[in-house]
Amino acid sequence: MALSVDSSWHRWQWRVRDGISHCPSETTPLLSPEKGRQSYNLTQQRVVFPNNSIFHQDWEEVSRRYPGNRTCTTKYTLFTFLPRNLFEQFHRWANLYFLFLVILNWMPSVEVFHREITMLPLAIVLFVIMIKDGMEDFKRYRFDKAINCSHIRIYE
Repeated sequence: MALSVDSSWHRWQWRVRDGISHCPSETTPLLSPEKGRQSYNLTQQRVVFPNNSIFHQDWEEVSRRYPGNRTCTTKYTLFTFLPRNLFEQFHRWANLYFLFLVILNWMPSVEVFHREITMLPLAIVLFVIMIKDGMEDFKRYRFDKAINCSHIRIYE
C-alpha cells in the first residue's frame, strides 16, 4: 500500500514537531533503560529484537504468540475424511437423486429391483470419488511437507 504525498508530509511534520526519530508503532521496548521485564502489547506496537543472546529469551516469549509459518493446504485429516467427504459429495444433485432412489427402493410397496442392486451404482460412484479426493489430498499433504521442510537461505 503506497501512501500519498500528503499523508507522508503530515507524518514527517509530526515526527519533526515531537522530536521523535521513529514511529511509535516501531518502538523497541527491550532497549529502554528500565531494568524490569516489560509486557508487550502486540496489537498496538511492533516489537523489534536485536540479534544477540541477551534478548533471546524475550524473543522466544513473544514469538510464541504469533502463528507459525507452516503451509497447510489439505482439506481432510484422518478423522474428518469420511464424514466431510460424504458431506461434500451429497451436496451434488446427482448423488442426492440416487440416494433418493435407494431410499425409495427400500420401501416394500415401491421396490422395483433388489435393494442391493440399487445401492450398487451409488456406492461405486461415492467410492471412486472418495478415492480420487483422498489421492488429491494426499498429494497436497506431500507437497506441503516438501515445502515446509525445504532448505532456505537467509541473507543478513
